[in-house]
Amino acid sequence: MNSRRIKIFIIVSIIVIAFDQITKWIIKSTMELHQTISVIGDFFTISYILNSGIAFGLFDHNSSPYKAVLLIIISIVALGIILYIFFSLPKTAKVSVLAMGLIFGGAVGNMIDRIARGSVVDFLDFDFPDIAIKFLGIHMRRWPTFNVADSCVLVGIVLLLIIIISLGGKTEQERA
Repeated sequence: MNSRRIKIFIIVSIIVIAFDQITKWIIKSTMELHQTISVIGDFFTISYILNSGIAFGLFDHNSSPYKAVLLIIISIVALGIILYIFFSLPKTAKVSVLAMGLIFGGAVGNMIDRIARGSVVDFLDFDFPDIAIKFLGIHMRRWPTFNVADSCVLVGIVLLLIIIISLGGKTEQERA
């Protein structure tokens, strides 16, 4: 494994973790829980909430005493999978280092919150058009509140999907 790739991965991850934790600290230090500040009318607000669930607030209202421990264990397993994928990706996929650093850093940022307080600080609140997925029974009137870590994970996943689609079934020699 190329040590330059590992250094870039670590640097991107550290930047994401630092930016995520700094923004969460600012929110916790300057706002009251459930306080909302309008940035662009009702379309974009800063809304300080705590999410004890997973992505998009799923399982947030589940009150199991084992939920926090289970989510931390799931996070640790996910970090292991992320590292496995990072070390498995071809060296020719240059953007994969950035993608995996974003995903790893975001996952660590949210895991820090789970370990420290049992929930994740979310504050970016957008009012995108309603989303309905009838067969799953999902209807969102407002996009779920999220944070910098969530954003980085999403951007990293999109980049990774673009890489995977663009590489397709090519062999390592064809990619070079």
